[in-house]
Amino acid sequence: MNRKQYFFSVISGLALLFLSGCASDQVISQEEMRIQDAADAEVANVLFEKQMDNLASYNVRRDGYVVIKFDQSVSFASYNDIVETLRSKNAISGVYAEQGGKQVCGRP
Repeated sequence: MNRKQYFFSVISGLALLFLSGCASDQVISQEEMRIQDAADAEVANVLFEKQMDNLASYNVRRDGYVVIKFDQSVSFASYNDIVETLRSKNAISGVYAEQGGKQVCGRP
């Protein structure tokens, strides 16, 4: 097997592995979608109300758990206030927050 064939077989194998994993992991139930949408709405509202919607990015998991990353320019007080506010929302099951690649507020 020459280098081209080896490279093609490795890429083909990785593509097959990736595609087969995506097909099954991306399906969520109606209930999970409802939970995710409710948590997403809470995060969006909190960030907008606190004028931080352009200084943070986030992902909401299907169980309502939020992973949020803040811009370096956000003060610790603002960061902490938002994290605590998010953790107080019933629609959010938990929050992991970081700034500059470091978790500043640990899990409760």
